[in-house]
Amino acid sequence: MNKEKKEPVESKVEEDVSINTEELKENLAKQSKWLRLLWMVAFSFVYYVAIGILWLIVVTQFLFSLFTNSPNENILKLSNGFRNYMVQILDFITYQSDDKPFPFSDFPKSKK
Repeated sequence: MNKEKKEPVESKVEEDVSINTEELKENLAKQSKWLRLLWMVAFSFVYYVAIGILWLIVVTQFLFSLFTNSPNENILKLSNGFRNYMVQILDFITYQSDDKPFPFSDFPKSKK
């Protein structure tokens, strides 16, 4: 049996673990960060309500499609714009964007 010798691997990663307490205090005291948190909570609530509205749109479109055998074009445009609005909210609360969603910016346009 051939046993390989395992040599200890030395990690030469040096980490600067020191925390600048003055910078930390400044960051914690910034009103803009706490204000963003409030906006994120508010838009999370809006998103929660929007999910219910989305289900109404889904059911309405399904019933329309069930009875007419084709989707309603106006509901398609509405749902596309509404979906884009929900993405706008998600982008803001996940820090993908610094722009606040509608009504603080334009309502996203439907691509169809």
